Amino acid sequence: MKIEQKKRIYSVAFKTGLVLGIGLIYAAFVRLTGWGIPCVFNLVTGMQCPGCGISRMFLALLKLDFTAAAQYNLLVLCLLPFALALFLYKTWKYVKNGETAMSMSEKILYCISLVLCFVFFIVRNTTDLI
Repeated sequence: MKIEQKKRIYSVAFKTGLVLGIGLIYAAFVRLTGWGIPCVFNLVTGMQCPGCGISRMFLALLKLDFTAAAQYNLLVLCLLPFALALFLYKTWKYVKNGETAMSMSEKILYCISLVLCFVFFIVRNTTDLI
């Protein structure tokens, strides 16, 4: 294995560990205190943004309560496996050859995700379905 690849592995491992560590500390804080970061969009408009409920969804996932997780944010729960797969794929490409550019298919996936977020926002705030 090349020295550059090892450096990229350490960099990815450190950054991923940092994000996961901060997430777990936040989860512990929320569980102990009951205080979470409020959604500014919700506070100002009274509507739920596409991200509302993500913290509660992840807390429910930590307890393996998939029903509650789906009730908090169904879109993100459904997109999570795809996001994880994309993260692993992009990480592999980065570690292997330092590639960070997005391919056309990745750009299309991101656009589809944005459209899904917009549709989810509309449906979530105009019906009782979600």
